[in-house]
Order: sequence, then C-alpha cells, then structure tokens
Amino acid sequence: MSRSLFDPVRLGPLTLRNRLVMAPMGTCLDNGGHITDDTVAYYVRRAQGGVGTITVEGCLVSPDTVGPEPRICADEYLPGLRTLVGALAPYDVTVGVQLMHPGRQVVEGPSVAPSPVPLNSVSPVPHELTAAEIAVIVAQYARAARYAREAGFAFVEVHGAHGYLPSNFLSPQHNHRTDAYGGPVENRARFSVEVARAIVAAVDLPLVWRLNGTDAEPGGFGLDDAVTTARMMQDAGAAAISVTSGTWLTLQETLAPMSVPRGHMRALAAAVTAAVDVPVMAVGRLDDPAVAAEVVEKEEADLILLGRGLIAEPDWPLLVRDGRLDELRPCIACNACVDLVGRGERARCSVNPEVGRERTWEIVPAPTPRRVMVVGSGPAGLEAARVARLRGHEVSLWERDAELGGKLEVAGLAPSKHEVLRLRAHQAQRLAAVGVEIHTSSPVSAETVAAVAPDVVVVATGATSLVPPIPGIDGPTVHDAQALLRGEIAVPAGARVVVVGGSATGCETAELLASRGAEVTVVEMQRSVGRGIEAITRRQIVRTLKREGVRIRTGATVVGIEPGWVHWREGDGTERAVEADLVALAIGWRPTGAAFAGSLGAVEVRVLGDADAPGDFVRAVNAGADAGLAV
Repeated sequence: MSRSLFDPVRLGPLTLRNRLVMAPMGTCLDNGGHITDDTVAYYVRRAQGGVGTITVEGCLVSPDTVGPEPRICADEYLPGLRTLVGALAPYDVTVGVQLMHPGRQVVEGPSVAPSPVPLNSVSPVPHELTAAEIAVIVAQYARAARYAREAGFAFVEVHGAHGYLPSNFLSPQHNHRTDAYGGPVENRARFSVEVARAIVAAVDLPLVWRLNGTDAEPGGFGLDDAVTTARMMQDAGAAAISVTSGTWLTLQETLAPMSVPRGHMRALAAAVTAAVDVPVMAVGRLDDPAVAAEVVEKEEADLILLGRGLIAEPDWPLLVRDGRLDELRPCIACNACVDLVGRGERARCSVNPEVGRERTWEIVPAPTPRRVMVVGSGPAGLEAARVARLRGHEVSLWERDAELGGKLEVAGLAPSKHEVLRLRAHQAQRLAAVGVEIHTSSPVSAETVAAVAPDVVVVATGATSLVPPIPGIDGPTVHDAQALLRGEIAVPAGARVVVVGGSATGCETAELLASRGAEVTVVEMQRSVGRGIEAITRRQIVRTLKREGVRIRTGATVVGIEPGWVHWREGDGTERAVEADLVALAIGWRPTGAAFAGSLGAVEVRVLGDADAPGDFVRAVNAGADAGLAV
C-alpha cells in the first residue's frame, strides 16, 4: 500500500494527524527565556496551516547556560510554556518541545564539553565535564522533561545533533576522553543513553531523539556510528529518531543554502530507517512536495520535517493537501531567517513579511480603494503591489525591463542562486491571479505618471551601480557587472576578467564567469569578500569560487585601469597589477528613488527598497509589505 504525506502515523501512544512535522528552529521571539505573545502567535500561525505536529524550538535545560533560546529549567518559565500549549489546543496538532544543552556552542556564558577542545580558534577552551557534572546535566534533562509534562506538551525531543552537548560527546574528533564516556561509539553514546533513560524514567511522554547521520567533518561522527547510536537510543526508550547532519563547523549541511539539492540528507534517514523499528523523521530541504512525498512513498522515512519551508509558507500542508500548488510561496533557502536569529535578532523572512509579526499582521480592506502605481518590480515593488491589491486597491506595476524581478532577476543568474527565480515566478503568477495590471518593457517618466494619473506612486526603482573616479574606469573594456551577468557582454572562454568589488554581486559575477571558463580575479578593498551575503551561503560561495580557480585579492584598492591591466594598492602601500581582457564593476549601489520622486510633482509618493537605501531581500520585502499596508 502506498503511503501519503497525509496518512496518520503513530508516535508511541500518540496518533499524529499526518506525516508533516514543524522542525524546531530558533526565533528569538522570546524575552529573557520566557515565551511571549509574539512566540505564541508565530506557532499558532503554523498550526493554522495544517501541520500535524509542532516541535517547539530548543529550550535550555540548564540554568547555567546563557543563550537567546527559551528556557525550561525553572518554575518561572512554566506560565509562558503553558500559554503556548493552550493557544495551540484548538487546532488538530500534536505539540512537543525540544530540550537542548548547547555545551561548547554557547553564545556567551559557561562553555562545557566532554573534552577541552574549543569550537574554533576564537572560542574559549571549554571546561571538561567530570562524571559528577555529567550526572547533574542528565538530571537537568529529566527535570526539563517534567516541566514539559507540567506545561502540557505531548512529547519531548532531545537535541542530540548539530554539535550540541550530546552530539559533542558522540564525536570521535572532539571527544578525547579515556573514561566510560570516550573511546568506542558505545562509550561516546553513553551520555545520550543516560539522558534518554532519565527522561523515560521521569515522564510518560514519548521521547524523540534528534541525531546526526553525520557531522560532515573530517574524522567526525559518521553514518555507521549513527546507525549504531540510533539502535542504542531505541533500546534506551526513544519513540522516534529524527535524522539530520552537520555542526556549527558544517552548517552548509544543517541549513543547506539554495545551491544544495533538495533532500540532501535522504540517504542518512533511509539508513537509520532500515536499522530501527521506531518512526524516523527526515529533514533537509524537503519543502518541495514531490520530493517530500517520494521520501515517504519509498519508506526512506516515516515523517517529514519542515523548517524554513513553514517559515516561508505556513499554509504549506493545506495547500499541498488541496492541490493548490500555484499558491505555495517558495522557500528559496536564502537563510536570512537563520542569519538573523544567529545574530540574536528576531526571525524574519525574505519571502514572507508576516514572519515575526504574526500577532499584528493583518491585511485589512482599504476604506477607500485608490489607484496605486508601483514603479519597479524588484522584491520591494512586487510585494507592495501584491499587498496593495489584496487590500482592494486598483494596482498597476511598471517595469522597464522585459522580465519582472529587478534585483531578483540579476541575482538568479548566478549558478548557485537559481532558486531566486522561483520566487520571481511565484510573485508574477500571484500578481496576475489577484488582478494586478502588469506593464513590462515600460520605462516610466514623469509624463507616464501624469498620463496614468494615480492617487499614489510607489517608487521601487532600485539602485544604480556606483562608479568611483578611478583613472581608466570609463575605458572600453570596463562594464557594469550586471551587464556580464545578463550576458549583454560576450565573455569568451579563457578570457581574463577582473571583478572589482567582492560584494554579493561581485561574487555572483565571478561564479558565473568562472563556470563558463573565464579566468577570474576578484579585487576587494575590504578584508574579505561576500559582504551582504548570509554567513552560510557566503561560506559556500567562497568555497565554490576557490574550487573554480577564482583568485581573490582582499585589502586591495584599485587605483587605475588601462587596456589589458588593472592596478591596485595593498594595505602596506605595495602596488600590484593583473592582466585583464574585461573588467566588471561591482563596487556598490546608489539609490535612485529620491531623484525620480522629486520629478513627479504633487502626487503622493512612497520611496522604498533599494530606491530608498540599498539593502537585502528581507528589508526590501518587508518595506514593500509595509507600503502595501499603508497606501
């Protein structure tokens, strides 16, 4: 019998309504470890979307641990946790909570680990836990499970992956102990087994154990050890195993950027599924409905975890169940949500402006419909047009190029950024569906605006490239990097191309041209390249550039360009040069909105996105939504 995403499934004594589970992901919506109204609204919105199970983000089990996560280690945190569970009760959803101890991966405060091995060269050397201290932490997990039961959660999950404390014990690379907690995998798994047994003895709630299928680190925890550990966790009382991968050192596995194929962890889940008799959860860019369904149908896993996909589209389960796939807002795995939370900021999303403000978000019909003219179809303009139209305004969208997208269209041309084009296609389809009047290949002037006679003009014209006064910058071989990305300038294989500027556009240009056989050098004033790119994606694209043979020169100020050469000065004053058949400028951006708005006379004008101040997709989409709500 074939299996469906929407079959009920057992988790110990519980029956889950479907096979879709909201993955535990941090939000930074709490306040000093306490659940807030914003946290509650965030989870309620996902429950409304039809997911069968919600695992609330990792809550700290130890009072000694300092971090941005909610806490589940004292009586004072119970009221907020109870409120959250109670708010989710009206929905047909099973709610659990993840228990976590970050170990050495703390943001601040005491760092502890099985061995005194620091996370990296700038992290403190962690305190090596004694056997007595280990016993205290095991008891803290059990106490946290009792708090979970008191709060009304239906199950608990232990975060035993991603390099947090249980995972750190499992790592042969970082666990150097010679006692009963070190050495063979059976010993390295002892801490995990003790935690599981303590929880099972303390509460009658099903226990889910989150386990790395691999650390993806050289000499780290691998799949064979994962299979052995999964069996041990089952024997220790785990009712399900959630299979993931990666640590803080290999986050491109844990939170794969858009360049990583969907379902990249499927084989790990399948190996564990074949080895245990309890349900297995799979994760890893499974927000494509066809891929998720295939994982279940092929019995590679029993349950599908959706993390970033539910941030981008809370209604994913209902839309997929009802076959309304054209309404499915795509997660583009840009990791903006992750990057913000990693910096201790509130979760936001580059495709969904509701995120982080679910408590106050409401698209209210406009009291008086108006004629709204949106000029520019980048992420800000697209979202402004969508929201304004949903409020009942008569909206027209004007784009000078033949394709909608603006910054989206250019960014999506790089090999690692094609996912961006899915967002552009989705937005274009939704604008047409709701009745926005779309004009492409339509430059807009003051005369155009006067002819249309709108009540309000939303200026989302983006930004133009900065062209600093460098000698030779106006030469015949020098071009805007966007022109090379778009293919407007022929770049033959073997051509020597110097990209001046190592920001997002510079890196994307270098990646594309190198993939087509050009010999590329990036020259950047700052100490590193990839400014403006989310950290995980940045790490991935820099690796790609190096693999493609791109030469990166940082701390280098271009001082002159002449036919065949680019000259720069290094920090110590040394002047150097590199041969160049073509030069691509990706130095920065200058907003265009103020000048255009000033030409429009007395009409009401709102300037937003890059047209106001260059920024990222999150800023642009949220600015567009705000404009649509306000006009």
